[in-house]
Amino acid sequence: IHSTSMGKRKTKAKRSLSALPKGLPSKVSNFNPFEVTKKQRRPKHEVLNRFSSTKNQKNPSKLAESLQRRQMQLRATLNSSKKTNVFLDRRIGEYTMSSEDKMLARLVKERTRRSQKVSKYSLEEEEEESRLTHRGKSIDQIKEHSNIMLSSDEEDGGNLDAVDTELHFGGSSSRNPYGPSNGQSDMSQLYAQRKNDLDDLINRRKMMKAEKMQSKEKQVETFQSMDDSFAELSKLLQFRDKEKEYQLHTQKKQEGDLTLEDKEMADWDKEMKTYLFERRVKATDRTKTPEEIAKEEAERLHELETRRLARMNGDFEDDYFSDISDGEGSALKVKENRKKNCSVGPESLDDGEQKDERNNHTAKFTADGLVYVDSNGNVIDKSLNGIDDTNKVEEMEDEPSKNDSEEEEDEDSDEYANVVLSVGCRVKGNYQAEEQYDGNDAWYEGRILEVNTDKAGNVTYSVEYDDGDFESDMKPSNVRPIKIKKAEKQTEINDNEKTANLKRKQKKAKNKARKEIPYVFEVPTTLEALHTVIGNYASTGNEASLIVERIHTSNSVRLDRRNSEKMQNFYDVIIRRFMAVGDAIHFSGDGGEELNRYCQLNSLTRTLYLMSQDAPESSGAVWVRRLGFLQSAHAKRLRDSEFMCEDTETVSAWPSIGVVLLLKALGHIFPVTDKRHQVVTPAMVLLGQFVAQTPVSSIYDIIMGIMCSALLIEYTRETSRVVPEALAFLSGILRLFSSTSSDSKIPTLKDNLLEDTVKKSLMCYKSEDIPLLSLEKSDMDGKYMPVAILYSALDLVEQCIDIRRGSILGAEKELFDEILNSLLSLKLKFKPSLPKFLDNKVQSLSAGILDMTPLLRMPLARRTGPPRQEMAIKSLAPRVEDPLRYSMSKDKGKDSTQAAHDRSRREYKREHKAVARELRMDAAFVETERREEKARRDGAARAKRQKNFNWLEGEQEAMNQQVRQGGGLLSGGGMGAARAKAKSAKMGIKKGGKF
Repeated sequence: IHSTSMGKRKTKAKRSLSALPKGLPSKVSNFNPFEVTKKQRRPKHEVLNRFSSTKNQKNPSKLAESLQRRQMQLRATLNSSKKTNVFLDRRIGEYTMSSEDKMLARLVKERTRRSQKVSKYSLEEEEEESRLTHRGKSIDQIKEHSNIMLSSDEEDGGNLDAVDTELHFGGSSSRNPYGPSNGQSDMSQLYAQRKNDLDDLINRRKMMKAEKMQSKEKQVETFQSMDDSFAELSKLLQFRDKEKEYQLHTQKKQEGDLTLEDKEMADWDKEMKTYLFERRVKATDRTKTPEEIAKEEAERLHELETRRLARMNGDFEDDYFSDISDGEGSALKVKENRKKNCSVGPESLDDGEQKDERNNHTAKFTADGLVYVDSNGNVIDKSLNGIDDTNKVEEMEDEPSKNDSEEEEDEDSDEYANVVLSVGCRVKGNYQAEEQYDGNDAWYEGRILEVNTDKAGNVTYSVEYDDGDFESDMKPSNVRPIKIKKAEKQTEINDNEKTANLKRKQKKAKNKARKEIPYVFEVPTTLEALHTVIGNYASTGNEASLIVERIHTSNSVRLDRRNSEKMQNFYDVIIRRFMAVGDAIHFSGDGGEELNRYCQLNSLTRTLYLMSQDAPESSGAVWVRRLGFLQSAHAKRLRDSEFMCEDTETVSAWPSIGVVLLLKALGHIFPVTDKRHQVVTPAMVLLGQFVAQTPVSSIYDIIMGIMCSALLIEYTRETSRVVPEALAFLSGILRLFSSTSSDSKIPTLKDNLLEDTVKKSLMCYKSEDIPLLSLEKSDMDGKYMPVAILYSALDLVEQCIDIRRGSILGAEKELFDEILNSLLSLKLKFKPSLPKFLDNKVQSLSAGILDMTPLLRMPLARRTGPPRQEMAIKSLAPRVEDPLRYSMSKDKGKDSTQAAHDRSRREYKREHKAVARELRMDAAFVETERREEKARRDGAARAKRQKNFNWLEGEQEAMNQQVRQGGGLLSGGGMGAARAKAKSAKMGIKKGGKF
């Protein structure tokens, strides 16, 4: 313990290493002094979503409140679970309702308890006599009534009247259906009275039916008389002649004198008639997603590739050859079928009529016997025996025909004995003729396999029978050719033609499969690999485009996201292919129908667009990287052009035709109307750099500058942005044709001889045809290409005027001032020799600029910012979706029943998880409470036990102290040797101890 004096500490506490020096605050406050109070350090203003400990203490979250409430309930239930005398307060709304609601609920409960509905079926109160009830009512209270049927259409459904029931089955003797009686009821009087009532009822119904029929006849007569009177009135009316009106309308239509309303109706009628010829299609459930469309297209290509490989290997199973035409064979078959149809048609109709007539005959027994009569009653045949005789005659005629056929076979066998049969001929063979018993013949059908001839000229046959047996060296006498019937022969011919046609189709399909381009390709990741694939399978430009499309279709990112990496590389390969084809157009032209390079560019642009839609992020990254390469290449060309000598051949620093065409395709792939775009904005900056910084030294450079300026104007057409680089370049081109000073020409112009060249070409041009710019190198070197350049520049200026008119708040004069001066100088310099189409163009442009830039105008002002109403955040109502109509991506492609079932299953699963989570939380809380209670009980018991231990230890310590003091103060105490010494009274002074 440190000693203290005058209330001050002598030793000072050491400063910790983490403590700040003197003069600085010990703790940096996180609160702004202007936002919190000084005393309580609480925030002055409540800010949404800002953490505050006091705020959370005062207003805890709903989740915390619910957890706290649940824990309180569980704790109370747990405490009262092991108690038998639990008091349950069943008073209505004692703890959950306000006083008014509590009193109202108790009043409703009490009135419900006292209501008649509760006491109606109560059996507690014994009545004087038991009563039978029906539907909660006593049978005595049910009023007796008799249902009277007022019409024949109404029926009682088999139910008996009360009176009929009592008459037929008896009943209470105390009640009389026809009034009270004095004790016993006379049944005969009841039956007589009931009979009179029924007779009256029948008479009334008959009377009602008669009245109803009479009213109906009267109504019919009234309608007939009205129709007759209307016919007399209709003769006095004048109806229009529709046929005459139609003729008059047609005549006006031909002459063109229709009114505006009639023209609109005619257009409407024409449009409605066109709808009648449109194909009607069943409405589908929904539009297919791009993934489903890509999957179907890929599956189609895989099926075609499987069929192609099967055809190449000669496997034609399940192949219907739908894409293979028969050629001439099919045309001949069509003609034969038409002839057969024409020849058979009338005969078949006659036969059918005869059969119908025979079937329409009926048999009748008359005095002459059985007679057949037609539908008109005419006798056709009188004798039945005649029919039998004719049948017998036919049978007799058939029998000799059989014998004749056998005789003909014998004659034919003799005839064919000297004829050598061919291999494959169908024959009948006498099986083992030499070994047959008593010369019996056993003829079996078969087919000739071999025809053998010996040195003497004798012919023998080797025959294979239909049952599989084989016999060789058969004599011609034992072999007879089988006569094939005409129908069988025709069938065999047709089968042979089908077989030959099938073989021909298979051969064509095999050859076509070998020549066909594969439908499925692996993704080439380099330009050289793509050129190798195109060189192996394509011979024309269209086939090269088809290969690129099939590569994209069969390996699309929409099929599998794992294809994204290789398709990203393939995207860059297509861009490089695009630039290569564009450069080939410059050096070699379109290439005709065989190469068709412009169509290749269109196909590549379409593929680039589809791949950009499949994976926008990866395609944007590829474009940004490619634009970076183009900018680096352009910077290198600019550096090289600065060190180029005058004697060396000029190499253009402008980009190639392929690059310019690629940038043109870029505007069709990505949107150019965005304020900032990941790809389009860098492309516009690059084009501006091309136009503003690249030196001009040839006609090619001027054409490239015009194309880049045109792309800038095209990019900014819809957004009405100002592109000063393009306007300055166009103004310089106009000055190049007109000005004599070098101040206003193209700033990057290097070759001064180029000015003289273009001026001479313009002065020498005398034709009235408008020349056009060309991308091909051979056309760029033409004599009159400068005229096309000038016309293109004027055309671009006209487009700029149309785009910028009224869109830049009165700054048109400053923007087009230089262009206007260039146009006026061009008009003055070439006034007599300027071609007519150029003269008209210059005049129209000058007038347009002057009209757009008035002399008197308001001074320029800054653009005002948007008003507060536009800047304010719109307050929108929350969209509450119907859970029954909500569908997840898992439910796509399912019907409504299955989707509802899956939705219910998912909801049940969520509820099951929530209940399991609640049970786990409750179990954890109960277990925690149980352990805390057990720890509390154990702690109390341990404290009590420790208290006893402490008392015992104190007592034992006092006893041991008395024993150690010796002197006989305590006998029998201690333990061990001390206890023995105490018993023997030999206790003495210990070593080193005190008495």
